[in-house]
Amino acid sequence: MTNPLVSIIVPVYNVEKYIDKCISSILQQTYPRIELLLIDDGSPDKSGIICDMYAQKDNRVRVFHKPNAGVSAARNTGINNAKGEFITFVDSDDWLEPDCIRKSLNIINKNELDLLQFSSKRINDKGDILFLKTGETPILNASQYIEADQIYIAAGCSIYRTSIIRSTNLKFDENLKLGEDQLFIYRYISKCKSCMRIKDLLYNYRLNPESACTVNNPRECLKSMKTFQTFELRPSFERNIQRGILRYFLYPIIEQRFLPAKKVYQLTKDEYFNLLKPNRKFEYLFFNLYKANRFIGILYLYMLLPYVNKKLQ
Repeated sequence: MTNPLVSIIVPVYNVEKYIDKCISSILQQTYPRIELLLIDDGSPDKSGIICDMYAQKDNRVRVFHKPNAGVSAARNTGINNAKGEFITFVDSDDWLEPDCIRKSLNIINKNELDLLQFSSKRINDKGDILFLKTGETPILNASQYIEADQIYIAAGCSIYRTSIIRSTNLKFDENLKLGEDQLFIYRYISKCKSCMRIKDLLYNYRLNPESACTVNNPRECLKSMKTFQTFELRPSFERNIQRGILRYFLYPIIEQRFLPAKKVYQLTKDEYFNLLKPNRKFEYLFFNLYKANRFIGILYLYMLLPYVNKKLQ
């Protein structure tokens, strides 16, 4: 099928300032065979009304109103109702480049890919580009793609085959608020025969201080850390999981003094972090201390990290 239908799933919650730009960027795609599924997750503002207005103007738009249950439940609602051969996700405060879907499908069709990931820009409300998240690989099988260490761990920036999602009953974990994207992507990749990442900057992430991905709740970090520590595919994604546990879950727990150092040590006593390359100066010393004595390494992080992170922000 050379012109397949693409389902674009957008969870919507409390984004009346941003949702117009998001929806417009999707409906103005140069590839017309799309359906846009807007999942109103019980928004308390006018977001749901705005979604309904677009559905009245464009028959490619379908709106689903539901009680608030979080982004994972909203995405799962979209998956359950998607009609396309391919699925992609866009956060409601982000937007796509006009040729995102057309470029992606051309590459997928040419190379018979199960997964295509593209690169992104992080942009603030002033329009300033804060940084680029880029990567590139040739066509690889699942194990090669994991080894290349270029996996984009956010749900966006990827085109998925609906048949793989449906045949494996793949869903987002509705019990997690942090790391649910990674679990979904890792499970999906494990079912792929061919994957690829391109350097094209096709997705724009808005730096929104109120979005779920920018708010670190220590309790949620702890829950996610424990989930990843027992993740059934951990051996295959060890490097990625070590990185996630350390930088996305452990750091916020320590920085906010959520647990005393001894309990943090108990959480990490079976971790090694031996596949990671430190990207900050203080991490070099932490890794060396941790190899020598894990409790001393954790104590060093516990004492230093809150001050280091504030200085670097």
